[in-house]
Amino acid sequence: MANSGTTSALTCLSTSDIITKVVEYGIEVTELEARKFRDNDVDGEAISYGLTETMVAYLFEGSFKNQEYGSFPAVFTLPTFPKDIQTKLDAKQPCHKVSTDRHKIVRILHETMAQYTMYPTNSEYIKVAKALIFRYPFLKDMEGNGYNTWHMSLKRRFKAERTPLVHHEVVRNMKRSSDIISVSGEDESSIYAHTQVLKRQYLKAQPDSCIVTNAMTKTFQWRRNEVAEGVRADTIANKYPFLKTPAGLCEEMNRIHNIENLQHRFREEFLPILPKVLALAKGKSPLEKIYLQAREESLSEDLPAMDFKAGLVLLPIIFKEKVEHHVTLEEPGTPYPTTQLTHTDWKSAFTRRGPSGSKRMGLSCAGPNTLTFVQRCILKISEEGDKPLSTTVIRILNQLY
Repeated sequence: MANSGTTSALTCLSTSDIITKVVEYGIEVTELEARKFRDNDVDGEAISYGLTETMVAYLFEGSFKNQEYGSFPAVFTLPTFPKDIQTKLDAKQPCHKVSTDRHKIVRILHETMAQYTMYPTNSEYIKVAKALIFRYPFLKDMEGNGYNTWHMSLKRRFKAERTPLVHHEVVRNMKRSSDIISVSGEDESSIYAHTQVLKRQYLKAQPDSCIVTNAMTKTFQWRRNEVAEGVRADTIANKYPFLKTPAGLCEEMNRIHNIENLQHRFREEFLPILPKVLALAKGKSPLEKIYLQAREESLSEDLPAMDFKAGLVLLPIIFKEKVEHHVTLEEPGTPYPTTQLTHTDWKSAFTRRGPSGSKRMGLSCAGPNTLTFVQRCILKISEEGDKPLSTTVIRILNQLY
């Protein structure tokens, strides 16, 4: 980021000053291009907000929309990536888990696609994402169709790069003080400040709950926009780290669905079906044996809490899903909703008194049958446009209720 002195000096420059500076740097500016600067009030203040590559392209070459392109190929051929990335891909390294590597891959794919069109169709996005996954299958998403996050990343990249300067009046809007505030009184600068506060608090042994709640509340609408735009769940969780904690994630769900106490609702709805959950999971997992052995060695007063924990851990089994995709003792290998326990072994996870230490990854309960069941049937959370419950979930519902 530029320091405040540099930014202040920049914002004082007029449109004519900017044109003069550009020429001084050795860039030829035609009369038509200079007129575009003046017509769009491109002065120092406007530039301080940042111009995208497409805005610059408009100023100097014309709108991408009016450029001529060749037709998109029937079979998309992947480009050669920068040497550092290509070496990792050839070695089958999980580049998609390293944000800088992932961004480079998306950038190169975007640049290759942009040779044909700046307005790809949905099928063209999918064609490119599938080509990437077919060539490098280790880059697949852990869930879903395998390429959805690549599809969304490309879509966001094009959206950011193709916004015509004049059509959307981006610079003019930025310069109007009433429009600088983007979401609920916040802008990129204030959101950055809030996230830095959250990250510092997250590193503390005892975070200040008032500070955390205040920052999470102020960034909520901005965060929801990021989710709607398809930003990866793990990216959001890293930016707002308290979403990795059980309490933080529950509070977020409370904000999203206006629920007073999500944890209380879960307990109230899950307890009545707990015996049947344990019965359906009987004999279907080595974890159940560990739980039963630990149960035999425990005091009767500890059994209700043990049974509750066991029900939560074994729940995926009744949907024929892997427990480790939902609950794990190790670092989750997926950006999807997963509970990572801090216990060193499963026996202590079942028997230790008090709340279980854990951290969460993911922001929504949608996808696999277990999570759909928790969302729709336990927490009673549904939204317009939700798909009908799967046959598997309905079959289990019939056995539990």
